[in-house]
Amino acid sequence: MTSLETEFLAARDESDLDTYEPPELSPEEYAQHTANMVANALEATKMFEVVEVKSGIGQVHVLGRVKRERERVFTQKVVHPVLVVMEADRDCNGFIGKQFLMKGGKAFHHMKYAWVFSFASNDLRGAASKVCRAFEPAVPRVEVVESPLMGPGTPQSGGQSTGRKGASPIS
Repeated sequence: MTSLETEFLAARDESDLDTYEPPELSPEEYAQHTANMVANALEATKMFEVVEVKSGIGQVHVLGRVKRERERVFTQKVVHPVLVVMEADRDCNGFIGKQFLMKGGKAFHHMKYAWVFSFASNDLRGAASKVCRAFEPAVPRVEVVESPLMGPGTPQSGGQSTGRKGASPIS
């Protein structure tokens, strides 16, 4: 053990982990953290591209795009389950819809829209958790069947003439 390690262990109190307290977050920071969590969950569906994340004390507002060809599936697998959760939770007031915007320069304007997920609750963490769990089945799951091995490759000669030990083909 080096002197630095000895010094560290001597200075360390064994109960450090027991007395660890996470940093205090202001209500604004807590709301922003929760809004980011909801935005990340929406992006995990691979149907929603986050454009803007806003928050206020007790409220979350996420604006994003959904490709036109994915809107029907998005409405069925994300929007509907979230609306059901919001309807059941009397403390959660929310809105899911489209927000229309004018884009373009002075000479040319055209209308665009983005999806809005906005909700407020006295228990923001609980409401956000329920909202995210509602569309969790829409998040694609990947099953890894095969994975490449990391490290040096096996010698082409099977290790027989190289003097290396290792796997060799069965003859």
